[in-house]
Amino acid sequence: MKFLKEKKRWLAILLCWLIGAAALSSFAPGAKEQTSPNKNAGLPETAASIQAEQALKEYFPSSEGVPLFVVVHDKAGLKDNDVEKAITHIEKVMNEAEEELTVVPLSKMPQQGRASFFSEDKTTFFLPVLFPQGMENKGVKTKLDELKIEIANEIPVHLDTYFTGPVGIVADTYEMFSKADVVLILATVGLIFVLLIAIYRSPLLAFIPLIGAGIVYTIVDKLIGLMGKYDWFAIDSQSLSIMMILLFAIITDYSLLIFGRFREELEKDLPTNDAMKHAVNFVKEPVFFSGGTVFLSMLTLFFAVYEPYRGFAPVFAVAVACMLIAGLTLMPSLFAIAGEKSFWPSNPRKRAIKRANKEKFWYKLGRFVTEKPWISFIPIVIVLIFFTSMIRQTNYSFNLLDSFPQEMSSIQGYNQLNDSFSAGAIAPSTVIIKAKKKLSQEQVQNLVDELDHLDSVSKAEVQGEPYAKDHQNVAKINLVLKNNPYTENAFDDIENLRDDSNKILKASNIDGAKLWISGETAQNADIRNASHGDEIRIISLMTVLIMVMLGIQTRSLLAPVYMMATILLSFGAALGFTVFFFQDLLGYGGISYRIPLYTFVFLVALGVDYSIMLISRIREEKERLPIKDAVREGIGKTGGVISSAGLILAATFAVLITQPVMELRVFGFAVAIGVIVDTFIVRPIVIPALIVILGKYSFWPKKVN
Repeated sequence: MKFLKEKKRWLAILLCWLIGAAALSSFAPGAKEQTSPNKNAGLPETAASIQAEQALKEYFPSSEGVPLFVVVHDKAGLKDNDVEKAITHIEKVMNEAEEELTVVPLSKMPQQGRASFFSEDKTTFFLPVLFPQGMENKGVKTKLDELKIEIANEIPVHLDTYFTGPVGIVADTYEMFSKADVVLILATVGLIFVLLIAIYRSPLLAFIPLIGAGIVYTIVDKLIGLMGKYDWFAIDSQSLSIMMILLFAIITDYSLLIFGRFREELEKDLPTNDAMKHAVNFVKEPVFFSGGTVFLSMLTLFFAVYEPYRGFAPVFAVAVACMLIAGLTLMPSLFAIAGEKSFWPSNPRKRAIKRANKEKFWYKLGRFVTEKPWISFIPIVIVLIFFTSMIRQTNYSFNLLDSFPQEMSSIQGYNQLNDSFSAGAIAPSTVIIKAKKKLSQEQVQNLVDELDHLDSVSKAEVQGEPYAKDHQNVAKINLVLKNNPYTENAFDDIENLRDDSNKILKASNIDGAKLWISGETAQNADIRNASHGDEIRIISLMTVLIMVMLGIQTRSLLAPVYMMATILLSFGAALGFTVFFFQDLLGYGGISYRIPLYTFVFLVALGVDYSIMLISRIREEKERLPIKDAVREGIGKTGGVISSAGLILAATFAVLITQPVMELRVFGFAVAIGVIVDTFIVRPIVIPALIVILGKYSFWPKKVN
């Protein structure tokens, strides 16, 4: 009874969380079940390539759908009877499918019409199939698995068959993430548990953050799944994987901050209940501002034009809001209920020798930094600037397939097409022309000739009937570029074609016409522009927003400036080192174009957490101590907790390096490096050194001792 009376408040809080998790689990779907591909490749309706796609669907409706390429290969050379048998069987399976699949009828085409579907060395051909738009990823995977089995039953066994294109990639991606997420969550939980045991030697402390994170994750997963079910926003598999890592890491961070302060209060010989109340009172400001800063930082992604960036905003906003509330309610209640047993087998009311030795290091470091701030500051800044300069050498990849494992069927099929056909033929573009009056065959042929003579074009040709049904003023032309369609050179070629469209139309004797270019290359050109614009917009917004939050938290105008400068320097050095590691050391051709913004958003939002925790403690100490002593005490009293939290955060993001997707590996590596730099170099050395160097102006305009 005494236990219940003392713990009544904390038990009530825990019960509310458990009821919420149970209630949501009873009716809400999981977030993974609601994943779906981005509409319009993530681009807005106003993008030139999307307008071209809409024109293609409007005037050539048979082109509407999501393409699957069935690739058939025989290294010894295709034989006519094998080809006919394979084509007939594949078409039959596709036409008999329950879903309405649109199959390009190779079996009914004359040999001349088939030619573009066969490689010059006659070892490979592909058959395009259009899946209905709007199918969920899980449905695509299930249907394609069925089709693969049926096709394999009768196709000649010596033929290699691959399934690639957007449909094949969606199916393989869904399967890959479904398997990878199980490994990811087990690895994350296991790693956090092992690190907590190794650092704190307390089994119960290792379990408490994981229990809390598990409850919060259940609620977040079901909330996001419920919102996805009612189409509040699109959910991406990759964002869910990163969200899970972030949730477990941040809940652990908050747990260690609460644990550290709880221990301090117990050492003052306060009753357990009072000790936790005091601990919550002291940590609520840093938890609120750190969580609030991450929350608002994620909201800035709503201002992105590119949907994969914008889609992160609601997922992470929901997750961070729940984490923040949990940090102020659930985690304190779990520690309070466990009481002094949280520290077993050590006794928090008696300073252990081991703990004193750990603190000694951080106090020694604090003394060195405060006595020799310039020596501490200058060498580190030089090294950080050096690695930041490597960002200029970054090569960006816009081909998502470069990130995927090579053993996937869709990747093998893509590589086979790449080997057997010209680079541009892998993803040809389509030119659509809409004139004010009927287009003659001569005008269409003139346009084909003009395009064919361009230096950037490998081949321009009319395939099938060029005119739209009932619209003789609309025509389309197939366009194959010389450059690989997934390179920035090809994107430049598309943009040059758009810029010169009026001149090309005029040379073809077509006046007052509109020219669109559709296809993956045109989409990627627009994605490059949208991504670049989003980088500038989001980075600017986040920088200003975080500085405002830091200004409110520190009650200073100058502190946010130097704190933000050090955070940006950490980000630059982490990204620069990542470029150096993957491009120069490992020899990769480039990194995903999405890495800089992803890294900035997470690294800056997370990096500011530890600076807030340190500054909060320094501000608390300087109420009774001179600035140098306050800095030394701040480093000494927060060093162990923050370094442990930073190590765990870096390690959990490093788990992403084990994932099969290269983009996630690079992202995990960049964030892990950035967190380590921020935790062990910038936060305990650079920021304190700056505070000492600036002296009484470090928290200007408020005076310090």
